[in-house]
Amino acid sequence: MGPGFAVGIGLMAHFMGASSLVATEVIRAGDTVNPANISTEAGDAVSADNPVMGREVRRTVYVGQEITLDDTRPARLIRRNQVVTVKFVSGGLEITTTGRAMGEATENESISVLNLSSKKIVSGIVQEGGWVLVQ
Repeated sequence: MGPGFAVGIGLMAHFMGASSLVATEVIRAGDTVNPANISTEAGDAVSADNPVMGREVRRTVYVGQEITLDDTRPARLIRRNQVVTVKFVSGGLEITTTGRAMGEATENESISVLNLSSKKIVSGIVQEGGWVLVQ
């Protein structure tokens, strides 16, 4: 491997002959990567199916800085204190209620939720639509 070898999507793009992805504006930690705030080094638009699209940056990225998959994380679907739908499913029984998120989580992550009806804390898994499944 030659000098300048980097790990991540930037390397894959460079190795495959494509330009690295760079920020076209300041992207603050927690903000989502979208076509308006990144482009290729050559200034070309980035396709919507690029793996970094829709992900949150872990740290602030300044104009012209490279963005790799390692610089991002899946977008949080639930934020602390957000009111969320909670579904309890057991066999054919399904109970739906509301709760207040005790933390932040992305899809398929575990999260604690305060059940607003019973005032008890339950634990569940965040689902694609931003609701929590408790079993």
